[in-house]
Order: sequence, then structure tokens, then C-alpha cells
Amino acid sequence: MALRQPLVVEVLRGPVVESLHQVMIVVTNEIGSVTNYWGNPQFLTMPRSAIKMLQALPLIESGAADKYELEDKHIALACSSHRGEKDHLAALSQWMEKVQIKEGAYVCAPHMPYDEASASDFTRRGQKPSVLCNNCAGKHSAIITTCLHLGEDPTGYEKYEHNAQKRLRKVLTETMKIDHSKVPHGVDGCGIPTYAVPLQSMATGMSALINPKETPARKAAAERLLRAVKNFPFYLSGSDNFATAVIEKSQGRAIVKGGAEGVFCGVLPEKRLAFAVKACDGASRAAQAATASLLLQLGGLNEAEFKSLAKHTLPSVTNWNGDVVGQIRIAKGR
Repeated sequence: MALRQPLVVEVLRGPVVESLHQVMIVVTNEIGSVTNYWGNPQFLTMPRSAIKMLQALPLIESGAADKYELEDKHIALACSSHRGEKDHLAALSQWMEKVQIKEGAYVCAPHMPYDEASASDFTRRGQKPSVLCNNCAGKHSAIITTCLHLGEDPTGYEKYEHNAQKRLRKVLTETMKIDHSKVPHGVDGCGIPTYAVPLQSMATGMSALINPKETPARKAAAERLLRAVKNFPFYLSGSDNFATAVIEKSQGRAIVKGGAEGVFCGVLPEKRLAFAVKACDGASRAAQAATASLLLQLGGLNEAEFKSLAKHTLPSVTNWNGDVVGQIRIAKGR
């Protein structure tokens, strides 16, 4: 597949282009075939948290979600990078009680909530964050829950050779159509393995969530995940967040999930399209601007919705007084 120019995101301060970011994008149809792209579809990168919906599939397919009577908000949390708001922590605590998970079972380290108001409240109360404040606690809850349902000891579930990781490699291999036992891997911020794959493979993987040719079990699991995220987008991230805002405003016509180092993945169920986005320099601001522009182009957001989300889709550059001093935009002609 021939290389194309990547999408270019400009950061303006006044009339001057102060910075430029190159962004790679791949769009596929429902069966994973490429329909459009910018840059290099084979660009090798790690999807980080952008593919948590794929990593949550074993929770459903194994029967663990049904056994422990998990609600849709819990399913959404399994796919989340939550911001540590009160309702996030309450739902995760409820999940722990349902499954009888002890806090010591988690390998993801505690950190202060990403939500500023919640973090300030912790500080004001002199309260230390628990492991549930980790933005990946939902994913880890899903992994531990699946282990317990299958009669496995979850101890060491973060290790490459643990059954939990073998299970995740299997589902990622099946959905992305690339053998995850043969690709380079590293350790994600939350402690579990993350795998380097071509951007095209990430988009193909996301297409499995809308692919009518999947097995009945995979289709049912994907539909449940998408329904949960559509109905409970707050639990996918939190208040005042791009992904949550897009899903709410589009009423689920566009479902997006971000990851560290400038990655976004998503699906447009009605359009039968999936996509993966990667800012080459890891800049989240560039990846978000590119994703917003892509959603407008593909019809995931209409013009009115796009403009109503201007804070996220047409972000301004501000100074410490809150004054608008510049703008982030797609370079003209792109």
C-alpha cells in the first residue's frame, strides 16, 4: 500500500504556526478492509488504552459478566480510562463487592484522580487514593473477574505467561488478524503487556466490534460492549472529556476511546466503519483534533454537533488568565 502524506495539525499562537504535528489515520469497513488512510497504514505503534473494548471481550464471552450480574456501567468501566470521580469509584467498589475481589489483588498502582475536582477533594480531606483511582482499574477488574470465573488464580495476572494474558493475546490476534505471540511487546502504564502492531491492524481489530461475520458469541459480546458504552459514556472516561462528549452528543453514532501517546480508536456502527489514529510525536492534542476532524468527515458528528463540541473539536490555545491566544486546527488543504 503506497504511503500518503499524514494529516497535519497546526498549533497557532496569534497568527503564527508555532508547532506542527503529523498524524497517521487508517479507516476500515466492517470486515476490516481499508477504505481510506493518511500516512503509513503499517506505522508500528502500541495502542495503549485505545483498544480496551477489545480487551474487555473475554469478560463477556467467558460468561463472567453474567455470573456476577455486572451492570452496563460496570461493562463500560471495563473499557474505560476513568477519571476517578465519585461515581466511578462507587461503581468499582460495587463491582469488587459483587465478585469479592480484594484490593491487594490489583497490580495497577494507586494515583490521584485525573479529574481535578476529585483530586482536590482528596487533598482537602487528606485522603490517599486507593487502587480504584487508577484509571485502568476497570480493565484490571475485568481481568481478575474473568480469572475467578474460570477457576484460575489471578495472582500474577500481569505476567506475559499467565492465562489471563494468553487469553488477551488470543482475542487481540483474532480481532486484529496479527499473531500477538510474535509481535514486540512492552509494559503498559498499568503494568500489563502492551503490543506493537501496525495502525491498520488496530483499525481492523476495532472493526470486529461491528463485523456481521463474527461468530454469534463474539457478535453478542461486541453488541453488549457497544451498548454499555453508548448508554453509559460517563463511565468510559468522565465529565468534560472528549470521548464522553462525542458519544453523548452523537447518541452513540460515534464511539471513540483514547490511549496514551496520542492514540485514538473507534467505530461508527451505523456507517459500518472503524478507525485508528496515531499522532507520530505522541501529542494527545493533535490526535484529538485529528479524530474530531475525521468524525466530521465520516459523518460520526454532523456540523451542528461538531460546533457544539467546539471546546473539544476546535480547541483554543489559552494563557494562564484563560484568554484565548491561539488555536489548534487541521492544516488547510488537508
